[in-house]
Parts: sequence; structure tokens; C-alpha cells
Amino acid sequence: MLATAGPALAQTASASPPAAPPPAASPASPGTTAIDADPLPLPDLGAEAFPALPGDETVAWPSVETTTEGEAATAVASDVRYTVTTKGLETLRLEGQFRQLSTLWARRGEPANLAQIDRRIAEDRDLLDQLLRSVGHYGGRIEAVVTQPTRADAPVAVAFTIDPGPLYTFSAITVTLPENAVGADPAPVVLPLLGVKPGDPVDAGKVSIAEGQLQIALAERGYAFAVLGARDIVVDHATRTAALDARVDLGRRGRFGDVRITGETQGYGDRHLAELPRFRAGDSYTEAGRDDFRRALIQTGLFGSVDVKPVAGAVNPDGTQTIDLLATTERAPVRTIAASLGYQTVQGIRAEASWSNRNFLKPEGGLTIRGVGAQREQALSFELDKRNFRRRDQTLAFRLGFSAEQQTAYSATTATLGAALRRESNIIWQKPWTYSIGAEAVITRQRDRSAPDDPASTYYILALPSSVTWDRSDDLLNPARGFRLTARVSPELSLRSGTSLGYVKTQLEGSYYQPLASSLVAAVRLHFGTIAGAARGRIAPDRRFYAGGGGSVRGYSFQQVGPRDADNAPTGGNSLTEASAELRYRFRAFGSDLGLVGFIDAGQVYQSTLPSFDRLSVGAGIGVRLFTSFGPVRVDVATPINPRAGDPRVQFYVSIGQAF
Repeated sequence: MLATAGPALAQTASASPPAAPPPAASPASPGTTAIDADPLPLPDLGAEAFPALPGDETVAWPSVETTTEGEAATAVASDVRYTVTTKGLETLRLEGQFRQLSTLWARRGEPANLAQIDRRIAEDRDLLDQLLRSVGHYGGRIEAVVTQPTRADAPVAVAFTIDPGPLYTFSAITVTLPENAVGADPAPVVLPLLGVKPGDPVDAGKVSIAEGQLQIALAERGYAFAVLGARDIVVDHATRTAALDARVDLGRRGRFGDVRITGETQGYGDRHLAELPRFRAGDSYTEAGRDDFRRALIQTGLFGSVDVKPVAGAVNPDGTQTIDLLATTERAPVRTIAASLGYQTVQGIRAEASWSNRNFLKPEGGLTIRGVGAQREQALSFELDKRNFRRRDQTLAFRLGFSAEQQTAYSATTATLGAALRRESNIIWQKPWTYSIGAEAVITRQRDRSAPDDPASTYYILALPSSVTWDRSDDLLNPARGFRLTARVSPELSLRSGTSLGYVKTQLEGSYYQPLASSLVAAVRLHFGTIAGAARGRIAPDRRFYAGGGGSVRGYSFQQVGPRDADNAPTGGNSLTEASAELRYRFRAFGSDLGLVGFIDAGQVYQSTLPSFDRLSVGAGIGVRLFTSFGPVRVDVATPINPRAGDPRVQFYVSIGQAF
């Protein structure tokens, strides 16, 4: 049996107003209370904050009762367990908050004596009162009932019954200038940002959140040095309303000035730093522009932390103020070792490893050494990239590479020297237009396996590859809406056995993404290619078109779609057609972000200059995606729909990134 401490739980406790009011911050009419709140923190709108004034004695304030059922006693028999229930919070959506903050609820599984339960009830009674006030209810009634168990092994029941009381609303919301303000009238700017209007409940949480975000919102609109002053709240108990007056000095509206850097600069100077902002000096100041500049510095990978602060500058003739940005940085490790592993049924395991120094030539001159080891390919390359070259996200790149391939269609040993100027997209700035302009010199010795009587030949090739992409998709790594269109052109001059020829290799690729439901996306891709100016047999085998494999027509082996010779070796061709369609479903399971994909691919390689749509090889399959911060990991299984002799029945692919 529960023993009760009589005086603690048998009496009624009332929340009465204090005897004397605090000094009023502004004049108030009879029957009202004026409160001068501190800057920024939300004022307490509880009963104790609004003392009764002469003539206002009839206003009723919250009364809190605690009662018990069962026999009262004067001593605690033993520790007991208890349960906690509430009635009246559901409609106010406060049940979750109460359970998060309640002392009774947090320790409900622990044995406790009556004195401890009594103290926790008192604490939770105050908590409930504050929760009611946070959503605009004042003068409510909270009753706590403790019921003794009917069996010795049963828990004590603690039940709260809550009557929220009347709802107070805002009767007026004003924004005024404080003394000695330099800014213009703040009301047109601030009122829409507060998120509350006359007639809304006096919701303390909503007002507090709005005020917490106000400084950032004002900075986004160009007021980087706005000052939020004190707030006056006048409550009229008779009408159950409150009037809010916020004092805000917007300051002068800002315009971007210079950008500077201090700290561990990693070789950055003012000239190179000036390539990063997406704004120009004189543009209207925005918080988004400042944050984008900070993120661009982080994106370089050279800095572990970056803090960008606005610095007040000169006042302009039009009354605006110049705002410089000062970046304070700390260096980050610049060397990286990476490795990846992939697998395709015919190609086998493909391992790749790289070492890079992102600041080999300061600033942002990165050196990468990459090696590839696979059953049919071995490669070693050296790449030097000068990032943010004369423009943000523009890279000047040089490459020296050596490779050996033993493909079904050909074998080749190649040395390549190339350079390119690239405009690139990235996670923080996905651009609608990107491009690449390059040049490369190639020396390669190749054997065409589809021409047994043709000995290995050495080719000297000069190429000018370039590309342009129009990207209107919604995500760089995993698009769900929009389209991408890419054109590639490479004029090439080839010299073999003293005979030269020129040709142009052109490709056009487009993809489209359409959401069908919240987690279901349809994606399609078309890819066409043509080589004009030279017959297939005169072009180096690795420069021809091939199809089949994980990034082409799944279900078929690498290069196995298209014409083949009598020994079933692919010959390659002068034109190409590929098409793909996928249904992508994304979901969460096993604590991971996963996806299922059903797909169908089709394609063909032709010896003619122009592609057509006949004799398409078709493959279909299913795939699984594991979404990570660096992109989806892709596992696909596919089978050919119309296989030819020698085609495997099942193909298996593992790689990173969506198929398109």
C-alpha cells in the first residue's frame, strides 16, 4: 500500500500574481500590464509576468490542484513503482514535448518513495504550465491524481488532467526604430520575417524561432549589421490579447566590396582569391553570397576550417555601405591515397589506386598519380591540374599516360600527352553549362584482332577533343527530374606507315528524368555517334565505336555488341546507337538508404557513317543501389534478350554512380 505524506499531496496550490508589478517600459491603458523584455530572449508570458493592477483584481489566473485518492498516511511504507498518464495534451500536440522533458516520465521505471514522487509531480506541474503558455494558453487548470494500487505488486498511478484554459492571441504587432538608429523604417522588412500576425496565438516557441532566424534573414536581404533591440509586450487580461512591439535598427544596406584571406592561406593571394566569389564588387550584399564564398574555399580541399566575416567599409554616396569579406582559414591535409575495386563478368576484376597532392604547386596545383590493374588493362598516368584557373571551377589540366590493353577486339600499347581546359560542375554549384577544350598527342602500337592478316601497326594521332553539356537536372549525383544533353566533337589526324588521314568523331548523348511518385523515378538515355572522313579499317582500332558492357548495353560483354568477324571478334564501327530506360525506386531498410532499379538497354554498332535503328541488341536486368555521400554504389545483373552465339546468358556489374 502506498503511504502518502498528507500535507504534500492533500492541499490545493494556486498560482497567484505577485504583490507588486515590475516597472512598465511603455505607457499602458487601464487594465493592461506593460513589460519591458530584454533583447532577443523570449519573454516569459506566464501569470507571474503579468501582475494584477488596480481595477484588475477580477482577472482569473491559473489554479493548479493536486489531489490524491485512497487512504492518507503519515509515513512512507516503502519504495514503489509508478505509471504516468496525461489527459488534455493530445489536441495541443504537447504530449511528445512533455515526455521529453518530464521528470516523472524519465524515471518512471525506477523505484521511488512518496516524497520523491511528490517532488516530481510539483516539477511536472510547473512544466505543464510552461508548455501551455508556450502555445498561448493561460489561466488553465492542472490536476494531479495519485491512485494507490489495489495489489501489492501493482504500480502507483499518477494521472494529470489538463484544462488548457483560454487562448491568448496577438492584437497588434509593430516594429519600430530604437533611439539613435541609422537605418530606415524596419517595419516593411521585418514584419514579413517574423512569421506572426494579429490574430495568431501568443505562441512563444514560434516567436522565439522567428527571432532566432531574424538576424540571418536580415543579412540575406543586405542588412549585415542589423541590431535587434528590446521588445515590449503589453498584455490585456480582460480581452486576453497581447501587443508586441519589436525595436530593430536595420543599419545601412550593404554592397559587396573586396575579399581577403588571413591565417594559414596555403599560398592563396588576393588575385587568386578573387576568382572564387560568384558576386562582383558593388553587387547587393547577401548572406547566400557570403556562405557560397566560404563553401568555395572549403571545396578546394585545402582548408580544414573557414570562417568568413563581413567587415564594414565606407559609406557610399547612395547611403549604402561597402562590406568586405575576411576569410580566416586553417589548413587541411592535402595528400590523399585512394583505391577502388570493380567487377564485370568478362572484364574481370578492375583495381585502381591513386596518390594525390592537391597543393603540389601553390595554390591549387594538384598532382595525381594513378595506376590501374585489371585482367585486360594496365595503366599508369600523371595528371597536373590547376584548379580555379582564371575563373571559379575552371581547370587547366595536363596529362601523361601509359597503358596496355588486351581487349577482344584489339591489343594496344599507348602513350598519351594531353592538355585540356575544363569548366566543371560540383556538389555546391551545379552549373547549367559546362565544357572542355583539349588537345592530345598519341603514339600507339595496336593489333586489330578482327583482321588476322593485318600485322600490328604504329599510329601517330593528333586529336582536338572538346565537349559541351547543358544540364537542367536537379541533382549532380542522383538526378530525379530534368534533363542533360552533351555533345562531343574530336577532329583527329592519324599517321600510319607513312600514310595520313583525317576524320571527325562526333557524339550526342541525352538523358531525361521524371518522378512518377515520391520515391519512383523514370530515366531514359539516348546516345548516337559517328565517324566521318575515313573507312573503319583505316582508323586505329581503339578509336572506333564499340558497344556492350556496364556503361553501354548491359547484358552483353564489353565491346560484344556490333559486327563481329568469323572468329566472333568485334570489329568496331563508324557509327553507334544506344538507348536505355530505367525505373528507380528508393527506400530505407536495414538502416541504409537503398534503391532498386529495373532496366532495359538496346544498342548497335554500324560500319556505315550514319547510325540507324535496325538490328538492335537488347538486354534487361535489375539492380541494387546503396546511396552514400560520394554517390550511389551500383550492382547490376543483366541478361541478353536476343543473344548471338558466344554471348553469356548473365552479366554482372559493380561500379560507383548511376548508369546515366
